[in-house]
Amino acid sequence: MLLTRVRSQAGVTLVELIAALAIGMFTLLAVFAVLDTSVKQSSAVAGRVNATQRARLAMDTITRQLRSQICISATAPAIISGTENSVKFHVDLTDKTRPVEQRELVFDTTAQTLTQSTWAGVVGASGVTTWPGAPANKLLLDDVTRRPIPPLPAPQDRFYFHYYAYSLADPPRPTILLPTPLTFADRARVAKIELGFTALPPRARPSPASSVTLQNEVYIRVADPNDPAPTPTCV
Repeated sequence: MLLTRVRSQAGVTLVELIAALAIGMFTLLAVFAVLDTSVKQSSAVAGRVNATQRARLAMDTITRQLRSQICISATAPAIISGTENSVKFHVDLTDKTRPVEQRELVFDTTAQTLTQSTWAGVVGASGVTTWPGAPANKLLLDDVTRRPIPPLPAPQDRFYFHYYAYSLADPPRPTILLPTPLTFADRARVAKIELGFTALPPRARPSPASSVTLQNEVYIRVADPNDPAPTPTCV
């Protein structure tokens, strides 16, 4: 019985064992590759959802404030200052029961943040509103960078804000891009503000799969588009 079992040819050869190990190894490598890709895609989707939620909230806040610009007099433009990274303006988001505020939206290109600064208005004895004291600062968005705009040549593609004035065409359109920083004369000509940015997932590198770019246009309320010569006016 023992000699019969020793002489038996049943089992696997060394070549068959090596082939089986190779097949198993390639199968495991394929499974690990699929798992790795799945984890990366899941992380990218989760990051994009996070970036989209934060970016939409910030864009809604910016848009609402820019559309609420008001003039404090017939000679003072609603916009106090404007650059490609910031804009400061007078705003009233109340029911006229509180003084007009000054607000500034600033994109910090180094820290990659969007902050809002608010100066509360104080009405003096003469009825003149001033904005003394330090502003109240609020972080609106972090992990934010400039938006890519391929149709526009550099350095326009690196701007957060664009300011447009009406052209002399018939009918007139707000197509004249104003240089920044805005001069006093150009601040009174601004009829449209174009803004945009790219939001990134927290602690992530920019990538099309995980980042989201938003863009919007805000028309100034003091510019009447139905006017044949719609020059913004505070009258």
